[in-house]
Amino acid sequence: MSENKFESLEKEVLELIKLSQQLKEVNEHLSKKNQQLSQENNQLAKNLNTAKEGIAKIIKTYKD
Repeated sequence: MSENKFESLEKEVLELIKLSQQLKEVNEHLSKKNQQLSQENNQLAKNLNTAKEGIAKIIKTYKD
């Protein structure tokens, strides 16, 4: 293998390693954000269920 081809491949490998690291960091960030949004969604679902139960009780009280 010629020296130029080797250097070119070496440069490409280094660029791919750098890109791989960047993708890993982005993936970690997105994973954390997804976890946070999932927790927020669960809390909102609980709040919604609590509100629905309260509204149902109020409606039942006025019907009776």
